[in-house]
Amino acid sequence: MSTHHKAGVLALGIHCLHDASVAVCSPAGCVFALAEERVTRIKHHYGFPMEAVRIAFRELAITGQDIDIVAISTHQPLFPFQRNYVTVELDGQSSGPVLPRLWRWRPRAPKPVPPPRATASFVGTAWEGFESRHWSHFHEAMNELGLLSPRIRYVYIAHHRAHAASTFRLAGMTGEKVCVATMDGKGDGYSGSVFLGHEDGRLELIRATPAQHSLGSFYQAVTEALGFVPVEGEYKTMGLAALGKPGLPNPFDGLVEVEDGRTRSRLPWTFRSYNAVYPTKQVPNPLGSVAETELFREHLERYDPAQLAYFAQEHLERTMVALIRDALRLTGARRLAVAGGVMLNVKANGRVRDELAPSAYFVFPDAADSGLSIGAAMEGLYLAGAATTTSLPSPYLGHRYTDDQIAATLARTPDVVVDDAGDRLPAKVAAELVRGSVIGTFQGRLEVGPRALGNRSVLADPRHPVIRERINNILKGREWFVPFAPIVLEDEAKEYWDGPIDYRHMTFTVAASPLAKERVPGVVHVDGTMRPQVVNIAANAWLQAVLEAFRRLTGVGVLINTSFNRHGLPIVGAPADALEHLRQGWVDGLAIGRYYVTRRM
Repeated sequence: MSTHHKAGVLALGIHCLHDASVAVCSPAGCVFALAEERVTRIKHHYGFPMEAVRIAFRELAITGQDIDIVAISTHQPLFPFQRNYVTVELDGQSSGPVLPRLWRWRPRAPKPVPPPRATASFVGTAWEGFESRHWSHFHEAMNELGLLSPRIRYVYIAHHRAHAASTFRLAGMTGEKVCVATMDGKGDGYSGSVFLGHEDGRLELIRATPAQHSLGSFYQAVTEALGFVPVEGEYKTMGLAALGKPGLPNPFDGLVEVEDGRTRSRLPWTFRSYNAVYPTKQVPNPLGSVAETELFREHLERYDPAQLAYFAQEHLERTMVALIRDALRLTGARRLAVAGGVMLNVKANGRVRDELAPSAYFVFPDAADSGLSIGAAMEGLYLAGAATTTSLPSPYLGHRYTDDQIAATLARTPDVVVDDAGDRLPAKVAAELVRGSVIGTFQGRLEVGPRALGNRSVLADPRHPVIRERINNILKGREWFVPFAPIVLEDEAKEYWDGPIDYRHMTFTVAASPLAKERVPGVVHVDGTMRPQVVNIAANAWLQAVLEAFRRLTGVGVLINTSFNRHGLPIVGAPADALEHLRQGWVDGLAIGRYYVTRRM
């Protein structure tokens, strides 16, 4: 039995739709989390995360016998032949064949496992072409891992309740009530919610917004109208918006409004298959498209794309501020915790911070749907009486590779030059950065969420704006207007913006100081903002060492930090992925484990 299990109940969280993921949580918090895309290399992997489940078991040295709860982020039971489950709706009301509303974990002796029923032959038109990823195809694999045992309690948590739990239960806000808000495109029939998080760990639903009134679907439709892939390219819309001009009448004014803690849209959003609508731009997922995109595309006859993006961003920010203002009023709380894909809009988060000034403000770093597995697991533990609220001390929750494993991969990789740098590696990386190299990092445990935070990052010298163009040319292959973010030493952060500096997860923008614009122009966006990650030795000792070595050479404790992935691919998940990026010339060097690796010329 694993050492993790000895600490108490273990919950396995599963999200098995878009951005599929797995998490393992204990009463102490989340001990492991992994998005399926990092394994399958299918960006935003839509389907059951079977490979991530297997990696979680291997990484934690556990088996199905160690798992007490399986928590799944939907209110629809996936294995209905079971009699050991409970469903929990958005408002906390629960039902199930045998379990009471609030149950307390009691160990049960293992019982014989019934054979799984035959795989369903029809899984619905939304899965057409992707049936092999549907959860009905994984009964046998789950059974082999011991996860369909009657001993295990299954709990199905409504989508937005799982979002709320992910941020509330890991925000580290204890002793006072918390305003908890969620907002995304849609999930289990809703697009947003407001909860009051009580001191005793209860999540009380205050308001809920139906899916047809989604603010997220509005922004998704504009993203699609601009020619970007929806549920992926929204960050491009946000970056493009900085090129628009204020002062013009906004055609989106009044489209999505706030009424007493809910959003209300004049257009009831409808959906269609993205791959069917765009047969020449198909994506490897059963992605939904907002049909009202066609209406927004008409605006491009009058406005250029940057101006339309500006209008959309302004409308989203105003609406989000109004919603959070209502949420704070309705809950009577001054501390704020948020999650959901819309909450990855760092410009809007900064505006909420500046205009509403909550006394504490936590944006869950894995705010989009991949974070639902963590939320489901944490809520399952709460329902079992095994956990209430704790904190997220580190975002590095994925799997790691040992130096021996990395060395074995290097030995099989042709055309590379390996320097076993060991303790010299931070200084070696800093020196190469000063020479203008673009360097990929593969260190320690993988980050959760969409933002690389140093362990699977690409680093570069921020002192020269031209480096951004080079990174886009060799690695990202993306639009020039998408900004790059700074990673900053904590003791230097106050030189680059005013106000708080506790930004660990790249979830807020700040206004760059004159010194930042002069000293590190490579990380200042055209609108004068930055999206910082602040580092100290406790947060990431290896990254701290690289920054300090760079500062010794340049006087600047700042680096460009962008995610380690070629545009269109997920962030690298294995040493072979990182080495492929190097061999393709997408980075100049690779700091992997204790080694510094370059291409053989």
